[in-house]
Amino acid sequence: MKGNTYINDQLKLFFNQTNIAGLATNDATGTQLFLSLHKADPGAAGSQTTNEATYGAYSRMAVARTSGGFTVTGQSVTLAANVTFPTCTSGSETEYFFGVGTASSGAGKLMYSGPIGSGKGAATALASTDVITAPAYTPTNGDQVSVQPVGSNALPAGLTAGTIYFVVSASGSTFKLSTTSGGSAIDITADGECYVFLHTPITVTAAPAVTPQLTTGTTITEQ
Repeated sequence: MKGNTYINDQLKLFFNQTNIAGLATNDATGTQLFLSLHKADPGAAGSQTTNEATYGAYSRMAVARTSGGFTVTGQSVTLAANVTFPTCTSGSETEYFFGVGTASSGAGKLMYSGPIGSGKGAATALASTDVITAPAYTPTNGDQVSVQPVGSNALPAGLTAGTIYFVVSASGSTFKLSTTSGGSAIDITADGECYVFLHTPITVTAAPAVTPQLTTGTTITEQ
């Protein structure tokens, strides 16, 4: 497990070019990182091109590795300002994830990725009922969510990291998940914990022309 102070130092090195005294010195030649949009989860083994947006006129957007580009607080990083991508000129697609990498084009090195939306904290899932309880989340039927493992623990059996699910049977802070809107609940076959992320996907079209944007609410959290 990483110490919280070290996590903060590491994030400041990556995103703000701040040296870690006695351990690591920033390479001053790498002054920018590049944000990307993705139609599906690029995954831990993916590159900057994995499931990347392909709409007409799309390109990655450069963000300075400074406090003017990224705000580092504790174990989290947020955008210091909204980042606007090129306006769509052709095609139609929906973006569910964002990426942060080292290259303006090509495979590059994907440093971080995450959902376009907000984190809703840790949740527990019960195999006996297929019910998921997330104390920090008040779900609504039809919400689009994804899940990620807690640390190195396995996800509740039946759920897959990065898959877009739909909330069904929402009540208070409890809900079930389905692969389709209003569909049958997924059979969870083993209890477990997960992090829940509520997606606010960006549907990109040329008519009407949509200009995608990542807002300052876009967050990376280091575990």
